Amino acid sequence: MTHSLHRRGTRENLKDDFVVLITPAVGINHNDSKDKLIKILNKILELGPNNIGSYETGTVYSGATIQQIKEQLSETPRVRCCFDNPDKVEELVAFIKESGCGLSVTVSGLIDDVKAIAAKTDISPHSINLSLGTFGKTEELPEYVVLEFVTMCGHGMISSKLVEKLIDDVVKGRMSFEKAAMLMAQPCVCGIFNAKRAEELLDKYVR
Repeated sequence: MTHSLHRRGTRENLKDDFVVLITPAVGINHNDSKDKLIKILNKILELGPNNIGSYETGTVYSGATIQQIKEQLSETPRVRCCFDNPDKVEELVAFIKESGCGLSVTVSGLIDDVKAIAAKTDISPHSINLSLGTFGKTEELPEYVVLEFVTMCGHGMISSKLVEKLIDDVVKGRMSFEKAAMLMAQPCVCGIFNAKRAEELLDKYVR
């Protein structure tokens, strides 16, 4: 899931940021995968994700309800979510493995932490993707502080200008951390923007 690889930040503020994608292989095992994914969705909800969504409906921050996400899954469904706790991710991965559903699972996070989750669930990763950074005219990128927020949406749907405005609103006391994080999360259509991390970053930079 390469769009989740480029999250900027420090080891400290990325250590509780995990993205999970569950999907069937189209043309191989997508038949009847919708019911399997709904069972996994129920487990995700039990664990308490920071965000969750699908292309068909959007995310819980953009107005989609969990029921809508379930009902509007396509015949080749996929769901993305994020967590702030490695134990929750480990429990989810173990649940999916034990279910024998045969769906593909991708976990993004700090490499050592993801490898530890794989080891605890007795899984040998099929493959590992790493981000090599950003090349080219990097001087045209937003400030690093802004990048820590916008790169949580790997499809580039969150405007740097929006982030700058929301940070300014928080600094001037016009908006709470929670509200600003929620507004940042709304444009991310697939559900991997970690609003809890956004709140923590705002708290760090504003205080």
